[in-house]
Amino acid sequence: MIKLKQHDPRYKIDTTKKVFVYKNLHKGCWSLKQGGLVKAHSDEDPIYLYECTLTVNRKGRERVLREKRKNVHAGVSGYIAEPHPSYQCLEDSDLKTEIMYNPYKFSSFVNRDTLKPIYFTEMAKVSPSCILVV
Repeated sequence: MIKLKQHDPRYKIDTTKKVFVYKNLHKGCWSLKQGGLVKAHSDEDPIYLYECTLTVNRKGRERVLREKRKNVHAGVSGYIAEPHPSYQCLEDSDLKTEIMYNPYKFSSFVNRDTLKPIYFTEMAKVSPSCILVV
């Protein structure tokens, strides 16, 4: 379930604008950021996004490599969507691709099986255990 951070109107998610979803290591969940504010957290239900960009900040990654300490520098940017029958392709084994990111091994998100870089995707499902893309 996506839990809104507060009941303040500033924390309402605008579905006409992109959100940035990243792994929150302190809370053990995914955080949704929009307009510079962390607006929600999700630790159980998947987050569905469309027109996605898989972003890794180069300077942030260099800082991780230098300090050997993780920081927020990578995530998925896209429009948040309600689950829809068209997202069934993210469940079909033939069409989905699982991606991963490890700052010590890769400079971008990569396909878990082929290790080829992935920068854009039409749809993404961010779940507690993995990120699936089509």
